[in-house]
Amino acid sequence: MSVISDYLTKQKAWNDRNDKSVDEIVAGVAGITSDIADLNKTIAELQNSSGGVTPEDQASITELENKGEALAAKGEAVAAALKALDSSHPPVVPPAPV
Repeated sequence: MSVISDYLTKQKAWNDRNDKSVDEIVAGVAGITSDIADLNKTIAELQNSSGGVTPEDQASITELENKGEALAAKGEAVAAALKALDSSHPPVVPPAPV
C-alpha cells in the first residue's frame, strides 16, 4: 500500500468511528428529550392534584425522583461522550514529498 492509501484507510476508519459516535449521541439526546417530556407530564399531574399528598401522589413523587436521577446519569453520559468525541484527533496527514 502507498502512504496515501494507508492514510485514506486510517481516515475512513476514524470517520466511521466518529459517525457511529454521533449517531449514538443523537439517539441518547432523543431518549433524554422523551424522558423530560414524561417527567414534565408527571409534574403537571401532581400540580393539578387537589388537596394533600395522596399515596398515589407520593408514588409519583418517588418515581420522579428516581427518573430524575436516571436522567442526570444519562445527561452525564452524553456529556462524557461529547467530550471524548471532541478530544479525538484524525490521523496525521502524511507529509508532502519534497
